[in-house]
Amino acid sequence: MQSVIQSTGPRTVGARNFRALWAGVGITNLADGVVKLTLPLVAVSMTDSPALVAGITLANTLPWLLFSLPAGVLADRVDRRRLIMASTVVRSLILAVLVAGFLADALPLAGLYAGALALGIAEVFTDTTRMSVVPMVVPRNRMESAYAKLTATETVANEFIGPPLGGLLAAAGLAVALGAGGAGYAAALLALALMTGPYRSNRHPGSTPSASGLRADIREGVRYVWRERVLRTLLLVAGAASGCWAAWMSVIAVYAVAPGPLDLSHSEYGLLIGALGVGGVLGASVAPALTRRLGRPVVLTASMACFAVLLAAPAISSSPPLIAVTTLLGGAGSGAWNVTYSSLRALVVPDAMMGRYSGVSRLTSWGSMPLGALLAAFTAELISVRAVFWGGAALCALVIAVTLRTVSSPEFRRLEARANASTDRD
Repeated sequence: MQSVIQSTGPRTVGARNFRALWAGVGITNLADGVVKLTLPLVAVSMTDSPALVAGITLANTLPWLLFSLPAGVLADRVDRRRLIMASTVVRSLILAVLVAGFLADALPLAGLYAGALALGIAEVFTDTTRMSVVPMVVPRNRMESAYAKLTATETVANEFIGPPLGGLLAAAGLAVALGAGGAGYAAALLALALMTGPYRSNRHPGSTPSASGLRADIREGVRYVWRERVLRTLLLVAGAASGCWAAWMSVIAVYAVAPGPLDLSHSEYGLLIGALGVGGVLGASVAPALTRRLGRPVVLTASMACFAVLLAAPAISSSPPLIAVTTLLGGAGSGAWNVTYSSLRALVVPDAMMGRYSGVSRLTSWGSMPLGALLAAFTAELISVRAVFWGGAALCALVIAVTLRTVSSPEFRRLEARANASTDRD
């Protein structure tokens, strides 16, 4: 359905602003990769319960379920760059507190949970807002290329460089790894400070948020997404896949790190998780070319198929080389999906709705993560870790079928026509 909200061209489009945003994305996600690998390792040093270790992922991802919609509304009402910078400062300060507590031997498991939760809240506001900034700095006819660069950088930093670096730093000391993450967030502020121009949505150029206004904007954003049937369905399948990914991530440390079935060291575990990054870079880099050659329907469906392999492999094998290869494929599927879907969305959603759409999108795709982590924790504790992988693989098979049906529909072709018309107007 064509939206009646129209967007004027942002004054912030330019190569300098994109490069600064790009650098900020890279540095922030490098810190993310270090921190998200380190937090479960800190938990492993405190407890041998798979459920309590998985609970760290639950605490870190729960804010996506609770704060995505308010974050999207704020992104449409305040200066988006300043909101990103403020939440980045908060993340750096939280890690400083965790490091101080750990070094003083005064950090209880409950404190680690609280820190993971607070980091997750700040991440919601950072990432939701960043998604709404991209169309403000990039011409629409270069959107797919921009998302490919950002996704590849995010994947390299978050999943390829960050986890192995986190493993090496953790070997030197868990406090060292957490401190490096905090320093990374501080460095990201320097890159974001180089961006110039105003970053308010043209819908609310100078308004002050109120409680009633926030609720009304949330309802408007949800209604918009609900009317866009194809985007709504793709959000739901992405949410299901994200829940499976969170389930995999929440127990993979128990499965992989000695004395788990894979019998890996901390550094080897970092390299295994880094295979996600290698695949993600490959998938994101080739996604624009594959889309031009094969079309979005093929790329989106194949991406989900690759992701299903990630879930199925550890259910049937304890071979580190095989798990590494399938992890690589899963990362490739994730990277290709993110570029293809994100660029399509950016071309059809108007700027005045972008923050709220990003909020709904994050609620659906990232809000499912704590649910997946929670289900994985109970399943691993009551049945087995492998049962988590079996369940995720079965759900991903259903997701593939829904994706194939959606991208083969006339509604999807009409949505693509709108995206192409938007590009041609640039």
